[in-house]
Amino acid sequence: MSQPLLVTLLPSTDVDLGRWLLSHYGVSYRERPHAPIFHVLALKSWGVGAEGYPLLVSADRGTKSAGIQAILDQLEPKAAPDKRLWPDKMVEPERWKEVDTLQHDARFGIGTAVVQWSYWNLLKYKSVVWPSLTTGVPWYETLTLRLAFPVIRSLMYKGLKLDQSVADSALETIHAGFDRLDARLSDGRRYLVGETLTFADLATAASLAPMVLAQGYHGMLPLEARCPVFMQEIYKPLRQRPTGRYIQRIYDTHRTAQLLQLR
Repeated sequence: MSQPLLVTLLPSTDVDLGRWLLSHYGVSYRERPHAPIFHVLALKSWGVGAEGYPLLVSADRGTKSAGIQAILDQLEPKAAPDKRLWPDKMVEPERWKEVDTLQHDARFGIGTAVVQWSYWNLLKYKSVVWPSLTTGVPWYETLTLRLAFPVIRSLMYKGLKLDQSVADSALETIHAGFDRLDARLSDGRRYLVGETLTFADLATAASLAPMVLAQGYHGMLPLEARCPVFMQEIYKPLRQRPTGRYIQRIYDTHRTAQLLQLR
């Protein structure tokens, strides 16, 4: 029987969040990953804009859910009560707002900074970042990257408006975000909102995972030992902070082991 298809930009944090959502909701799927730049062409071939990833295409190819919110809108209402990741907005409006604020800050605040700092630094080291860009992608994408990596890197830097000052500012934003989350976790809570897992937990863990090289992340994070020393010196203390330990615990507890099923 045909399965839904997930069209992805392989290393993206929102993509790993999308994989996690499908696993959480019990949706079996196959993934079609693409390297940066090529993912835009792939999305266009499906009639979706450049920001429409991860793209979930139904098994009959009749329904397309482009992006995290669209995937949530499709799957959350159908979920069993014990699988729902959002409080009822009408019944618990304040708790709903809390989850929404935290997930938004994780994905579009701290998470944006994670992307900026990570891409600016890792793309300087082709051998380190190579598995994150090419694992499972079509052969012609790998070949193009192999031949034109400096050009692709330049396009990514330009597209993301990256330079050293942006990366430096991003790292400050990351540390400030960890400070806020450390303070929230200081009372010993297991989850960010209430006593159960919510979308805020998944969004935070996935969006910040690259800063602690979280085990269980399915986007092929680089091996720490291969990273330059200055990056290792950033990763290690963040991993030991309450937020770093929380991220790994959420992965360990709530991320089902899963092999990348390619199509």
